[in-house]
Amino acid sequence: MSLSLSLSSPFAKHQYRGCVAAVARDGERRLYRKHQHHPLPEGKRRREQILICNGRILERRRRVKTTTTVYAKVTTSSSSSSSSSSSESVKRGETTQSLDVNAKRGKILLEKWSQKTQSFAELATVPLLAVTLPQILLNQQNIVQGNSHLLAGISYEGYACGCLGNLLLLSYFSAIDEPAGRNIQAIGVVNTVFLLSQLFFTGNCGDVNLATYAACVSVALFGVFSAYFKKQMFSDPTARENACALYERALGVVGYTFVPYILSHALFKTSTEVSQMLALGAFAIISLRCANDYFGWSEKKNVNFFALEQFMKVKWQTLMGWTATLLFSLLPIAQISTSTTDPSNIASLSLVAVVLGGAGNALMFARAWHIRDWCWSLGSFGGSAVGSWGVLLTMFNYGHKQVSWDVFAALSALYWGWVAFVMWYDDQCKKKANI
Repeated sequence: MSLSLSLSSPFAKHQYRGCVAAVARDGERRLYRKHQHHPLPEGKRRREQILICNGRILERRRRVKTTTTVYAKVTTSSSSSSSSSSSESVKRGETTQSLDVNAKRGKILLEKWSQKTQSFAELATVPLLAVTLPQILLNQQNIVQGNSHLLAGISYEGYACGCLGNLLLLSYFSAIDEPAGRNIQAIGVVNTVFLLSQLFFTGNCGDVNLATYAACVSVALFGVFSAYFKKQMFSDPTARENACALYERALGVVGYTFVPYILSHALFKTSTEVSQMLALGAFAIISLRCANDYFGWSEKKNVNFFALEQFMKVKWQTLMGWTATLLFSLLPIAQISTSTTDPSNIASLSLVAVVLGGAGNALMFARAWHIRDWCWSLGSFGGSAVGSWGVLLTMFNYGHKQVSWDVFAALSALYWGWVAFVMWYDDQCKKKANI
């Protein structure tokens, strides 16, 4: 019986219960990597004792030292590994360790970028708050001075649609547990409710009566408080679940019904009858979804919904998020169409409000793109590209030099450069982290 040890340098050996012990250095111990489940980083040493008899590992001991003691198996064939195989194993181990180090660095870099995108989303609260707050202060000043008739030029329908979209997105961001987006939508709901209250109590809300106003405000405030204090509002989990489900379905039905009416009337200038037919069709579809949730038809598979099969499986929060996204992304097209048809309307647009709205949506785009939330990404990109940059383009082309070339070029380069940087840098961070 002959002895074979996979060591390329001289070693000390002795017999131990039918096995042979060998002392190897750090570079040579890499030949026994198959026995090491947790290799040490570069520059460290480990003393490892592996007792192998008849192909079985009987004992293993590890200590962090400068040498490694290995008990090699006694075999019947005589063979020895060459120095080239040992050096290749060493290089392979060093390459693996370097890849692990780079992956760790990439994950640290990705974590820092994730924290920065979260900060960007939180910072977006400032410009988006500044869009509505000046109008509220101006309204309050007019009310105090007795000029409440000046508020008649403000469209309460537009702000009501904005509040509906904020409520839909508030439920969506609460469902995906994104605090920055939830805070922004909650602030938007509170500001819009306050502004609508100014219009209502000054008699500038058309034929809206007190009961309708109170019901709408109650629903809006319930949505805000339930997003933050859901557990405090309902101690019973069953009551909390039923109340939130009823609220989400009622809000989803209203949003899914009225959004087609608003978009068709604003974008395509359809007649009231056509818009009402579209709203009625949307109401029928969303009512079918409510009935399916109650009776469980899709789970029993006794009803074929054809093209609506996937629609019946979408979560309510996701459905509400996409509804609001389409509203906020496509509604600015109506403003662009109006400005191009009648350029005199451009004089009523505020450049500061357009820039602030675009800045807030652009900051949120970084977070949305990082987490690959396509609903949020489309909404923030559409709100900034169409609602801000598109309106800015019409102000430059048709506004009779209301926006100069220098201002338009600088804002365009800043915006599109930011979007390109976010997409490129996020991709690089994820590649380095092997994601």
